[in-house]
Order: sequence, then C-alpha cells, then structure tokens
Amino acid sequence: MSDLTRRTFMLHGAATAAGALGAAALGEARADDEPAPGGSAPIDELRVGVIGCGGRGSGAALNALHADPSVRIVALADLFGDRLETARRNLSEHGGSRGEVSPERCFAGFDANRQLLDVDLDIVILATPPGFRPAHFQAVIERGRHAFIEKPVAVCPAGVRQVRAAAELADRRDLKVLAGTQRRHEQSYRQAID
Repeated sequence: MSDLTRRTFMLHGAATAAGALGAAALGEARADDEPAPGGSAPIDELRVGVIGCGGRGSGAALNALHADPSVRIVALADLFGDRLETARRNLSEHGGSRGEVSPERCFAGFDANRQLLDVDLDIVILATPPGFRPAHFQAVIERGRHAFIEKPVAVCPAGVRQVRAAAELADRRDLKVLAGTQRRHEQSYRQAID
C-alpha cells in the first residue's frame, strides 16, 4: 500500500463509484417498471447485450460485470464470427456464470445488431467502430433500451445529428445513456500527468 497516493485513491474511487452509480441508475430505471408493494422491487438482474465484441466491447462487458453483481451478459453481436466466439470464451472464463452467453444469443453478420435487439435486454453496450455507432444507437433507443456508448459517438456531422436526435428521444422516453471516457485511469497516462 506504500504506492497508494491521494490521487490514486481518488482515481480508483471515482472509477468504482461511476460503475456502481451507472449500474444503480439503470437498476432504478428498471425497478420503476416492476413495482412491489411498499416500493420498487429490487433488481435481481440487469440483462446486458454487447454490440461490437472486439477488445473494447469485451472489456466494457467485463467492466460492467465487475461494476455490479446484478449485471449479466445475455447477448453478443459482431460483424465477425471469430471475434464473437473469442469474446464469448473470454467472458465465460473471466466473468464466471454471469458472463456465459448461450450460442443462440450470439449473432454475427451485418444484421447482428438487429438480432441482438430482439433479445430481452435492459442495456446495450455499443462498442463497434464509430462509423456504425449513430445508426446502432438510434436503433437501441427506438427499441427502448438503455445504452452505454463508447467514444467517439460519431465521426461526421450527419452522425452527430443522428446521435443528438436519438439522445433527445432517449430523454423523452426516460432512457439512461452513459458514454465511455478516454484512458482516464490508464497507468501510463496517469504517470505522464504526475
């Protein structure tokens, strides 16, 4: 613990709090749909789907599993089948039973994102290459799902307008949207800042 500095403590604490608050906010939104006598029902499970199963998508899925014990990865989608299978294996190995995704909920190809949205989900992680993100984000919101969208959310003015319109729809539907941050907690960046 000798290398624990105030800055390190604050950075790790902020990351942990953000993950917990994000999961809690999404859990609260789901709990409102499932009232119990005397208040909202506790959330037993937050069902998460991942669109884009490369390194960032798999990493974000593992981050979600570590953020809250109620998170379960239930569906995966990627353009490439080999990436999908690698992510499926890694999530099962490193995420335990909450990271195990059945083969019938793994979708590959250009329409994989649409197939994933047919699964009963609470939140969708969007980690595809950014050129696809605006259309995927719009589809997620139109289907009434909460979203975690990696950055950048768009790469052109038309994409930005599409994301903004989908975000406005998310606000009207009281859907929660969280965005990723850029290497904020990466050790080499923190050392450079120090």
